[in-house]
Amino acid sequence: MTWVLFDYGGVICQPQPEADVALLARAAGCTVEEFCEGYWAHRLDYDRGELDCVTFWQKVAAGAGRSFTTAQIAELTRLDIASWLHLQPGTVTLIEDLAAAGYRLALLSNAPAEVADVMAALPVVAAHFEHCTFSCYLRAVKPQPEVYQAVLTLLGASPGEVVFLDDRPENVAGAEALGIRSVHFTGTDEARAALARYGVTTAPAG
Repeated sequence: MTWVLFDYGGVICQPQPEADVALLARAAGCTVEEFCEGYWAHRLDYDRGELDCVTFWQKVAAGAGRSFTTAQIAELTRLDIASWLHLQPGTVTLIEDLAAAGYRLALLSNAPAEVADVMAALPVVAAHFEHCTFSCYLRAVKPQPEVYQAVLTLLGASPGEVVFLDDRPENVAGAEALGIRSVHFTGTDEARAALARYGVTTAPAG
């Protein structure tokens, strides 16, 4: 049986909306440019579990010449989680169609614990995904090979039994390097067509 392995950000959910990033910057008391520079400079370390929530946000603050109170960190964490919860309806339908067709589904995402726990509890994920794997618990991030190897072990699958969807070319390349059939996700229609080429077929949306 083929496993379909989904990335989360940019695949199941939309990329962070500009309006949400602006809210985060306002809560941080800095410009969007200052906020984004600090946020992404340290995000992979946060995703990898090398930084806890407080340390991550204080590093973001330091980059803008600030420090955050406990209340600010709590609000920034809340807004950050919310920014990753705008689901893509087409992908939700694709997940439901794949599950109805009998495919086994799993999730592999770079995410810190605070975000990962909310992702795993989302109804579409909880209802249809047998396994959820997050970078923060592996202490490694895509496209490091140990991430994909850990997932294969968890699934009890060989690379040829998995099809992986991710919106980042480097993550797709990392999976392909281990023999995992992969799809660069650019949209739901394109994903359905690419999956079909691997023999993973579903009824058309709608």
